[in-house]
Amino acid sequence: MKGTIFSRPLEYNIIANGEKWHQGDKIKGCLKIRNHGAEKIDLPFLKISLAVGHFKKIKSKDKKAWEFLAETTLGEQFSIGVSEEKEFFWDFGLPEDCQITDKDRSVYLTFSDHDDDIWPTGQLELVIGPKLVIQQFLEIFENFLRFKVVQTKFSKGMVEIKLNPPTSKELSHVESLVLRMKEIDKTLNVEYIFNINVFEMVAGNLMAQKKIKQFDQKLTSKQLYIYGDSLNHDFIISSISTVIKEATPRFLQTDV
Repeated sequence: MKGTIFSRPLEYNIIANGEKWHQGDKIKGCLKIRNHGAEKIDLPFLKISLAVGHFKKIKSKDKKAWEFLAETTLGEQFSIGVSEEKEFFWDFGLPEDCQITDKDRSVYLTFSDHDDDIWPTGQLELVIGPKLVIQQFLEIFENFLRFKVVQTKFSKGMVEIKLNPPTSKELSHVESLVLRMKEIDKTLNVEYIFNINVFEMVAGNLMAQKKIKQFDQKLTSKQLYIYGDSLNHDFIISSISTVIKEATPRFLQTDV
């Protein structure tokens, strides 16, 4: 992935080795500067940062557009001669629970060669997806339990996925399911938030009521994997089915 920014007479090329990353991945690359001017250019410093960027605020150049995660200084008090190019290498580790790319935000590489703290010299948007184990977990919901993912976003430090249930009698009471997930230190934290319809007695009458039921799970890597990166599908399906059964009114319960 590459971005080119001109700040005359300097040309900046920021290069990240890859096209897409997962939470917790390591990102490496380089930043190149070329002087197209007729004179030597002196720079006080060159810094590169990993930051969460808010799309709308970036577009309007709002000073609150950035939430900085990490920063490193690539050089201080250096010069770039006429037609000279300098190359600086960098690497960052993405936090395990970092922002993913969604409709509102993404992670960026930003760099600056001046003292203006409000806006960087240039930026490059990165494409960040959920951790692989989260994607694999969702695939089980889709392929084995026939739920459909309708929205994925990042909220309050967790990947949040809205799913619609299959059109089956067993799950007719479930309007939607929201999963909130993150994996830290090889433990997958899952919050299940069910929006369900139940029948309850209200003033002596049996009436349909909307309810929210939430259940939490913590699954260790020993539980999730048989060996290496091979998921223990039977265990995961059984764990999910147990939660679905807990959310099902007793008079509707069947084997999921």
